[in-house]
Amino acid sequence: MPPGPEAWHEAGHALVAHLQGGLVREVTLESERDEAEGHCTVVWQRTAPAPEARRHAAVALAGPVAELVFLGELVLDNTTALSSWRADWDEAEAQLERLHLDVEERERTRFAILQELHEIFDGPRNHERLARIADALHAHTTLDETLFQEALH
Repeated sequence: MPPGPEAWHEAGHALVAHLQGGLVREVTLESERDEAEGHCTVVWQRTAPAPEARRHAAVALAGPVAELVFLGELVLDNTTALSSWRADWDEAEAQLERLHLDVEERERTRFAILQELHEIFDGPRNHERLARIADALHAHTTLDETLFQEALH
Protein backbone atom coordinates (compact mmCIF):
# COMPACT_ATOMS: atom_id res chain seq x y z
CA MET A 1 0.00 0.00 0.00
CA PRO A 2 1.46 3.41 -0.96
CA PRO A 3 1.79 6.23 1.56
CA GLY A 4 -1.35 8.26 2.19
CA PRO A 5 -1.93 11.99 2.43
CA GLU A 6 -0.76 12.14 6.06
CA ALA A 7 2.72 10.95 5.05
CA TRP A 8 2.86 13.47 2.21
CA HIS A 9 1.68 16.20 4.58
CA GLU A 10 4.48 15.62 7.09
CA ALA A 11 6.99 15.04 4.30
CA GLY A 12 6.07 18.47 2.93
CA HIS A 13 6.85 20.16 6.25
CA ALA A 14 10.17 18.31 6.51
CA LEU A 15 11.32 18.88 2.94
CA VAL A 16 10.60 22.61 2.99
CA ALA A 17 12.24 22.97 6.41
CA HIS A 18 15.32 21.28 4.95
CA LEU A 19 15.26 23.47 1.83
CA GLN A 20 14.90 26.57 4.05
CA GLY A 21 18.12 25.66 5.89
CA GLY A 22 16.66 23.84 8.88
CA LEU A 23 18.12 20.68 10.36
CA VAL A 24 15.31 18.12 10.48
CA ARG A 25 15.81 16.13 13.68
CA GLU A 26 12.61 14.09 13.46
CA VAL A 27 9.49 13.78 11.39
CA THR A 28 6.71 11.47 12.52
CA LEU A 29 3.17 10.42 11.75
CA GLU A 30 2.52 9.83 15.45
CA SER A 31 2.39 12.81 17.74
CA GLU A 32 1.89 13.19 21.45
CA ARG A 33 0.87 16.80 20.89
CA ASP A 34 -2.80 17.67 21.32
CA GLU A 35 -4.86 17.37 18.14
CA ALA A 36 -1.77 16.73 15.99
CA GLU A 37 -1.54 13.64 13.85
CA GLY A 38 2.16 14.14 13.21
CA HIS A 39 4.93 16.64 13.62
CA CYS A 40 8.31 17.72 12.41
CA THR A 41 11.10 18.79 14.76
CA VAL A 42 13.57 21.24 13.20
CA VAL A 43 16.62 23.05 14.55
CA TRP A 44 17.10 26.50 13.04
CA GLN A 45 19.94 28.98 12.86
CA ARG A 46 18.77 32.34 14.19
CA THR A 47 18.17 34.99 11.54
CA ALA A 48 16.57 38.40 11.32
CA PRO A 49 12.89 38.40 12.35
CA ALA A 50 11.38 38.97 8.88
CA PRO A 51 13.16 36.11 7.04
CA GLU A 52 12.58 33.86 10.04
CA ALA A 53 8.83 34.57 10.05
CA ARG A 54 8.56 33.99 6.30
CA ARG A 55 10.39 30.67 6.43
CA HIS A 56 8.27 29.47 9.36
CA ALA A 57 5.11 30.44 7.45
CA ALA A 58 6.38 28.49 4.43
CA VAL A 59 7.08 25.39 6.51
CA ALA A 60 3.64 25.61 8.14
CA LEU A 61 1.90 25.84 4.76
CA ALA A 62 4.11 23.17 3.16
CA GLY A 63 2.26 20.28 4.81
CA PRO A 64 -1.17 21.22 3.49
CA VAL A 65 0.23 22.08 0.05
CA ALA A 66 2.08 18.75 -0.20
CA GLU A 67 -1.10 16.94 0.79
CA LEU A 68 -3.08 18.82 -1.85
CA VAL A 69 -0.42 17.99 -4.45
CA PHE A 70 -0.75 14.31 -3.47
CA LEU A 71 -4.53 14.50 -3.77
CA GLY A 72 -4.31 16.44 -7.05
CA GLU A 73 -6.52 19.21 -5.65
CA LEU A 74 -4.21 22.20 -5.41
CA VAL A 75 -6.18 25.42 -5.77
CA LEU A 76 -3.88 28.38 -5.12
CA ASP A 77 -6.46 31.09 -5.63
CA ASN A 78 -8.56 29.81 -2.72
CA THR A 79 -6.16 29.98 0.21
CA THR A 80 -8.97 29.49 2.71
CA ALA A 81 -9.22 25.90 1.45
CA LEU A 82 -6.10 25.31 3.53
CA SER A 83 -7.92 26.35 6.69
CA SER A 84 -9.01 22.75 7.27
CA TRP A 85 -5.49 22.25 8.62
CA ARG A 86 -6.18 24.57 11.54
CA ALA A 87 -2.86 24.24 13.40
CA ASP A 88 -0.81 24.79 10.23
CA TRP A 89 -3.02 27.68 9.14
CA ASP A 90 -2.82 29.31 12.59
CA GLU A 91 0.97 28.99 12.64
CA ALA A 92 1.28 30.49 9.15
CA GLU A 93 -1.08 33.33 10.08
CA ALA A 94 0.87 34.09 13.27
CA GLN A 95 4.11 34.23 11.31
CA LEU A 96 2.59 36.41 8.58
CA GLU A 97 1.30 38.80 11.25
CA ARG A 98 4.92 39.20 12.37
CA LEU A 99 5.72 40.30 8.82
CA HIS A 100 2.76 42.53 8.00
CA LEU A 101 0.16 44.39 10.01
CA ASP A 102 -1.88 45.00 6.87
CA VAL A 103 -4.30 42.15 6.10
CA GLU A 104 -4.03 42.59 2.33
CA GLU A 105 -0.25 42.48 2.48
CA ARG A 106 -0.41 39.27 4.54
CA GLU A 107 -2.73 37.75 1.94
CA ARG A 108 -0.37 38.72 -0.90
CA THR A 109 2.59 37.19 0.96
CA ARG A 110 0.61 34.03 1.76
CA PHE A 111 -0.34 33.64 -1.89
CA ALA A 112 3.29 34.18 -2.98
CA ILE A 113 4.45 31.52 -0.52
CA LEU A 114 1.79 29.10 -1.77
CA GLN A 115 2.95 29.66 -5.34
CA GLU A 116 6.58 29.06 -4.31
CA LEU A 117 5.62 25.85 -2.53
CA HIS A 118 3.71 24.60 -5.55
CA GLU A 119 6.75 25.29 -7.74
CA ILE A 120 9.01 23.49 -5.25
CA PHE A 121 6.80 20.39 -5.16
CA ASP A 122 6.10 20.51 -8.89
CA GLY A 123 9.79 20.33 -9.80
CA PRO A 124 10.82 16.76 -10.65
CA ARG A 125 13.75 16.60 -8.20
CA ASN A 126 11.78 17.85 -5.22
CA HIS A 127 8.64 15.93 -6.14
CA GLU A 128 10.75 12.77 -6.12
CA ARG A 129 12.32 13.74 -2.77
CA LEU A 130 8.87 14.43 -1.33
CA ALA A 131 7.67 11.00 -2.48
CA ARG A 132 10.76 9.27 -1.01
CA ILE A 133 10.26 10.98 2.35
CA ALA A 134 6.56 10.02 2.33
CA ASP A 135 7.49 6.42 1.46
CA ALA A 136 10.03 6.31 4.30
CA LEU A 137 7.47 7.75 6.73
CA HIS A 138 4.94 5.17 5.62
CA ALA A 139 7.48 2.39 6.20
CA HIS A 140 8.92 3.62 9.51
CA THR A 141 6.25 5.99 10.95
CA THR A 142 9.06 8.11 12.43
CA LEU A 143 12.23 9.28 10.73
CA ASP A 144 15.16 10.43 12.81
CA GLU A 145 17.79 12.72 11.33
CA THR A 146 19.68 9.83 9.70
CA LEU A 147 16.62 8.19 8.12
CA PHE A 148 15.42 11.58 6.90
CA GLN A 149 18.80 12.27 5.24
CA GLU A 150 18.75 8.81 3.64
CA ALA A 151 15.26 9.46 2.24
CA LEU A 152 16.47 12.74 0.70
CA HIS A 153 19.15 11.03 -1.36
